[in-house]
Amino acid sequence: MTGTYEHTLDAKGRMFLPAKLREELGPSFHVAVGANRDTAGICKYLVMYPDATWRRLQERVAELPSSQAAAMDVIFGNAARCEPDSQWRILIPQDLRDYAGLTRDIVVVGNNDKAKIWDAQAWNEKKKRELTPEQVAETMLLLGL
Repeated sequence: MTGTYEHTLDAKGRMFLPAKLREELGPSFHVAVGANRDTAGICKYLVMYPDATWRRLQERVAELPSSQAAAMDVIFGNAARCEPDSQWRILIPQDLRDYAGLTRDIVVVGNNDKAKIWDAQAWNEKKKRELTPEQVAETMLLLGL
């Protein structure tokens, strides 16, 4: 999945799925918490996993010793299965919106075999920090490109 899509949450916490991602996400998918570390610290967002990607994640966790798999309790325990309505909207549960700090304005970003949902302000700050020639060059070098 690729691209950046600006959207808004309605008063009920629903968002429209970007038209270009609908086929890739499929008729049902999972939304879960996500985070990573960058130069500004910890970034929080939500991740939309198509069913096939979610199954691969489950399979990887199933192969771990139970002591390591327990670390995924917070991911699986806070995930939501989503099925878009006839208008291609999904409801993002309040606890997930709170975790990611989602306000009215959000950004959906394609990320290979999944998509991330960011609060618009957090995404714009990250983009400003990381969309530099130096950072792009470092990322390409890291990936061997």
